[in-house]
Order: sequence, then structure tokens, then C-alpha cells
Amino acid sequence: MEPLVLPVEATLAPPAPYSRPGSSEDPDSVVAPVVVSGIVDAILEVSRQRKSLLNKLRSVLQSGNDAEALQLARRLCGLSG
Repeated sequence: MEPLVLPVEATLAPPAPYSRPGSSEDPDSVVAPVVVSGIVDAILEVSRQRKSLLNKLRSVLQSGNDAEALQLARRLCGLSG
């Protein structure tokens, strides 16, 4: 397989400035938008799963089931078993 070679212009050209329509921002301080497609959704999903596990852990601790509490705590820490 041939390695991908980009033209010199493609590698040296600075990103085009971005500004909101009607914005009075200084064009020199404007930053190109960062595409975060899917990243925020993934973070929110992980947060929901952790919150669910924490709620289960709280209930199990209140019921006195130490073995199940230890299992849930290990899952929260990323450990198996």
C-alpha cells in the first residue's frame, strides 16, 4: 500500500478563521470551531451508567449485602470480578 502524501499547500495552510454571522469579534482572535460530534453524547452516556451504578451501590450498601456492594464497586473502578 502506498503512503498517503498530501500536497505541501495542504499541510502548510493555516485554518480559515471562523466567526458567527453578525459577530463583532476581532478576526485575529477568532478560533475555528471544534467538531465534537458524538463525544458529548458518549460522555453523557458514561455519566448515566456511572450514576446508575452508584445508585445501585448505595441501595446494596444500605441493605447490608457486602458481597454485591464489592462487585459493584469493582465495576465502578473498571475491575472485573
